[in-house]
Amino acid sequence: MPFSRLTTAWQAVPWEEAVERFPFLAGPDLEFDALFSEEPAHVFVHDGDLALAGGVAVGCGIDDAGGREDVEVVHVIDGDVTVEGTLYFHNSGHYPTLCVTGAVTVENLLCVSECVLLVDGALRVGNLLVTDLYEAGLLSVEGPSSVGAWLQLELHEPRTSLGCGGTGSPAEVRILRPAGDTEAEAAAAVLPPEFFDGDRLDVWKLAAAAVAGHPLTLGAVAPDRP
Repeated sequence: MPFSRLTTAWQAVPWEEAVERFPFLAGPDLEFDALFSEEPAHVFVHDGDLALAGGVAVGCGIDDAGGREDVEVVHVIDGDVTVEGTLYFHNSGHYPTLCVTGAVTVENLLCVSECVLLVDGALRVGNLLVTDLYEAGLLSVEGPSSVGAWLQLELHEPRTSLGCGGTGSPAEVRILRPAGDTEAEAAAAVLPPEFFDGDRLDVWKLAAAAVAGHPLTLGAVAPDRP
């Protein structure tokens, strides 16, 4: 779903005012004249923390983006974001952007394809972080990062930057890359066998399980459902 459905409390803020309020919008990580056809006219801002229950799937790759006018947009959550379960972020062919000024706390986080997610605060992933980014896709975290296991699927230059300090740093994160025999064994020691086709990981099966609220790692327990 598009970010606009995460909450109804969005306020359209003119671009110049938004950049003055959120200087990171003009920073080196987000080059909107390259991501979009031009700089956005305004930014949609949610003031305050946002808590979301269950698995959440966002991005233009979730639904058909053909003909939509919301693919060259920026949403800023001015506060913390807490997701009880999994956040699955998938852009495809477009770069609608989500920025969070506070901390993001989530059980599992999947950033796929051309997802653009900037976290100005801390990132706390209790279980599994999956990054499979390319082109201008980006996951950038300024604050301290705490991640259980990081499944890094980028084949070329990584498009992920995790902040250091606090309760964890990238050097302390268990990184799983199912590309070679040893690395595939490491990934298979964490992920259930149904996500593999032989030695090849099927990231789309992993994503479908995430959206459905199923466990993503061995020993994980599915959250209670109403």
